Amino acid sequence: MAGLSSLVAGIFLHRAIGRYVAGQISDRLTQDARAAADLFLADSDPEHHADALTDRLGADLGVRVTFVEPGGKVLGDSDLGSRELAVLENHSDRPEIREALRRGHGSATRESATLGVPLLYVARKLEKEGRLLGVLRVAIPLTEVRRAQHEVRLPLLAGSLLTMLAAVLLGWLAARGPARRLEEMSRVASEIASGNSGARVAPAGGDEIARVGRSLNRMADQLEERLSHLSRDRKQLMELLDAMVEGVLLTDGRGRIQLANRAFERIFRAAPPLQGLRPLEAARIPALQEAVEAVLHANEAGEREIVLPGPEEKALRASLAPIREDSRTVGAVLVFHDVTELKSLEKVRREFVANVSHELRTPLTAIRGYAETLRDGTVTDPRRIGEFAEVIHRNARRLQALIEDLLDLSSVEQGKARMEIGRVPLAEAVEQVVAVVGPVAARKRHDFRISVPVTLPPLLADKDRLAQVLINLLDNAMKFTPEGGRVSLSAEAANGTVVIHIRDNGVGIPPEDLPRIFERFYRVDRSRDRKEGGTGLELAIAKHLTVAMGGKIEVSSTPGTGTEFRISFPSA
Repeated sequence: MAGLSSLVAGIFLHRAIGRYVAGQISDRLTQDARAAADLFLADSDPEHHADALTDRLGADLGVRVTFVEPGGKVLGDSDLGSRELAVLENHSDRPEIREALRRGHGSATRESATLGVPLLYVARKLEKEGRLLGVLRVAIPLTEVRRAQHEVRLPLLAGSLLTMLAAVLLGWLAARGPARRLEEMSRVASEIASGNSGARVAPAGGDEIARVGRSLNRMADQLEERLSHLSRDRKQLMELLDAMVEGVLLTDGRGRIQLANRAFERIFRAAPPLQGLRPLEAARIPALQEAVEAVLHANEAGEREIVLPGPEEKALRASLAPIREDSRTVGAVLVFHDVTELKSLEKVRREFVANVSHELRTPLTAIRGYAETLRDGTVTDPRRIGEFAEVIHRNARRLQALIEDLLDLSSVEQGKARMEIGRVPLAEAVEQVVAVVGPVAARKRHDFRISVPVTLPPLLADKDRLAQVLINLLDNAMKFTPEGGRVSLSAEAANGTVVIHIRDNGVGIPPEDLPRIFERFYRVDRSRDRKEGGTGLELAIAKHLTVAMGGKIEVSSTPGTGTEFRISFPSA
């Protein structure tokens, strides 16, 4: 600052010297102009002797002398000859000439149009015996001003530079210690800002810089503590969100993702990191983007259903809520509930109710119709009465079988079915099966074959329930195999399990029906199943019993070729 002040002072001094010298020259030139005017007027005929007078006055006074008539024509000039005067331009527009004609005297500083150097002009109006003769002007170059300024310029510049260097050196020496301490504080502040909350300064002394350092350390301690709390809270929040089965999505006011839990990533098959992405960029689900945009433009919470396409279609119920500050929406939170299973269960429930109602209505309608006919006494033929009674009895047995199957299936599903799991030789269970399904196979002239190796190990199951599973599967195979067809039961040991194969060459099952054949009351060919007296629950009971005994059941089929059921149980 001291060096800068010295430099500014030098500049002002340089200009002041120029102004002083210019003032001295101006005073001298004014005196010269007055003396020249007096000498000019002393001549008997100054207008005719103008050129000679200006030459003599210019030589005597050492200045340039010019005489200009009132109209602006130059009649004499000490620096110009008669030939140059003849072609010299009119001077009536010169400012010092105009001022002298108006006020009696005038002055101006400018570059001479004829000489090409800066001149100081002083002009006086000449009058003699009441008559205006013209204007006498004297001029001198300002080289003396520049010379004086040049003479002091170097000393002033040198002095200013020396003063500046001395000030810089003294200032550097004085600021070296505080600057180092401030640089240390700046470094520590940068480290804290970049995430190193453990950075600290070592303040020494009791001056202002030391107090600032201690304040910086206290601020860093408080910041570290708050960051620790925030990190712990955020971690707990993320653990809580990640533990949820519902997908959670948080966006900002522009619809960009701020936070998404693992359930959201799993449901929408989105690969992290997701922060900063638009929902459509993260999941490629247009319905998700539409839901986010809808809630950002809404004023209250709402719900929406989203269906995710794919091999296994998913149904989601989205709870949407905008996040508002004052009167503007700054974000949104969306919670996604996977209701696919609920939808499926609801569908199964509706179908079950409809199927049970249908299955019960048919035999009940037959029983009621024939019973009312007998009650009214319109049929008296004993043979017809016996036929009616047989129909009532057959439909009653069908109702009983249906109810028993339903109760059996319910007990298995609820884990209330009584089972005694133990070592069961498959050949013993097969004997019970053959006693039941053998007559059916003979009646339909099926090629019924049993192949159970003698070396087959026992399996772990309930003997009676195993027989029930095999009966249900073989009965189903015989229902859908035409007369003269082939039905077989074989078994083998594989990898610690006993695998039972039940094959037929019947009508087969279409691929679209395979996933549903174990559902209650589901029939591929309803007319044939009812004709054969089935309840539509045999395969569902077989699957539930197999799973309850720790086994596994699979099916494969080709329409028109046949079907194969594979049941596997752990070997004993």
